[in-house]
Amino acid sequence: MFTKPELESWLADISVHVHKSTSIYLIGGCALSFKDIKARTKDIDIITISKKDFDALNHAMLKSGFKLDTDLDNEFYLTALAVYKKEDSRIDVFLNKVGQMLTFTSSMKKRSTLYKDYGELKVFLVSNEDIFLFKAMTPREGDIYDCESIMRLGPDYGIIYREALEQSKEGNKWFFWVFEKICAIENYTGKMIPIKSKIYALVKEYWGQKPDDFMQDIENLEQHIADKRLLKELRK
Repeated sequence: MFTKPELESWLADISVHVHKSTSIYLIGGCALSFKDIKARTKDIDIITISKKDFDALNHAMLKSGFKLDTDLDNEFYLTALAVYKKEDSRIDVFLNKVGQMLTFTSSMKKRSTLYKDYGELKVFLVSNEDIFLFKAMTPREGDIYDCESIMRLGPDYGIIYREALEQSKEGNKWFFWVFEKICAIENYTGKMIPIKSKIYALVKEYWGQKPDDFMQDIENLEQHIADKRLLKELRK
């Protein structure tokens, strides 16, 4: 597990080996740690938006003693451009797209904020709204707790809804995963999430395109699926 000081130390260490202007975007738990929302994080997830930035980061990681690991045992990470390991540390680096579904859009880039310059290495933190979206992609229980922490800060749910809709225009209807995460969070917290009804409307409209395992791990289905016909179909 990384604490904020340990994350700072890691960035300082690798920045020594970055010799030209390079930008990276931190998502997930490491970004929440730098925002003082989370005390420690298990993994570090990074997005690069150009091959040039990735090449510079890759060079720095290897020079810092990290080993490139190609044994990706989790389907979520199959689109990772690189996975690095050093002792108990794991760092996943993506190029523009994460988890086979979510693209790092120009809007996400604009919402990101510069955390710090470490020499030639510029470190940006993705917005809380977009971290919420990234965490909606994974089945990890810890992500529910992180999403709850973000909710307590009053995120702009309009941004979350619009980005989920935009991301679903091509390929996967990504709002199905967002709806699942919303239901899981509501089950855990007992609190309603403002955009749930709007996401549910999309779920109903595109019901025929739902994932095969849609809502399989969600309890209290009747509290989330109001349409009895759809509820019956899920319970088959």
